Amino acid sequence: MILWVGIVLIAIGLLIGLILISIGRRSVPARSPEECARLREQLIASGLSPRVAEYVAQGNRLEAVRAYREETGLGLKEATRYIDELLKQGL
Repeated sequence: MILWVGIVLIAIGLLIGLILISIGRRSVPARSPEECARLREQLIASGLSPRVAEYVAQGNRLEAVRAYREETGLGLKEATRYIDELLKQGL
């Protein structure tokens, strides 16, 4: 019985590790303040709200998606796709 508990705990640990690695790969590299300001101004000029543009420029994906959904009323899937595309373009 104790052996099975150990095996299950190891499996759970491995799964958590894989999830954390996957999340880490999606992170956006840190930008300098000058780069953030430049990107923010470009996004605002393209019609994005200053609030969402600031989150995107900082690489704050979660807050950018949340703010974009609040402003547009889009669903999670659509808003996430849009913000992810902006983050890719800003790299």
